[in-house]
Amino acid sequence: MGTAGESDKPIDVEADTEARIRYAALACFHRIGVERTTMSDIARQSGLTRPTLYKYFKNKTEVLFRAIDMEAFVFAQSVVAHARTFETVEERIVETIVYVVVTFPKTPHLSLVLGDDMGESLRARAFSDDATLVFSQMTAAPLIELRPDLADSGLEISEIMSRFAISMILFPGRYADDQQGLRDLIYRRVLPGLV
Repeated sequence: MGTAGESDKPIDVEADTEARIRYAALACFHRIGVERTTMSDIARQSGLTRPTLYKYFKNKTEVLFRAIDMEAFVFAQSVVAHARTFETVEERIVETIVYVVVTFPKTPHLSLVLGDDMGESLRARAFSDDATLVFSQMTAAPLIELRPDLADSGLEISEIMSRFAISMILFPGRYADDQQGLRDLIYRRVLPGLV
């Protein structure tokens, strides 16, 4: 038992150290750029030694991928929370897509995947089938909560939503600054094929 003010939970030093490295890496990537950041930069930023970094990550790419994966998971949680503020499946679908299209590029660490400095390997990983599947599984839940009959197709619906949102982020076209126009497009052209 700890003293007053201490948590009864044991501290997970390994997880704390890994998180510290991830956040230090993200700070370096923003400040220096992904290509120019070295493991020495990350070690210096985190206050750890290079050998300690290599105990947790084999190279800079692994640090980058794990950091982005964690940020993407937190983002997916925010998407789910946002979706649950709407009362109908149709609203949840439309507003989830709009939220992702508007919010993703403004999310500081996730916006790294859109930058030229990231290269194709990170962009390919961020928008891979595996990443889209995880995101789709999480975002299907708010749809199935309202419509249990969508249990068999919820994942597919959510995947289509994700892929549509990704395409709108990468190629915004005339809807870049027109959220209502984007909503209208989704209601008119996308929603009928989903539910």
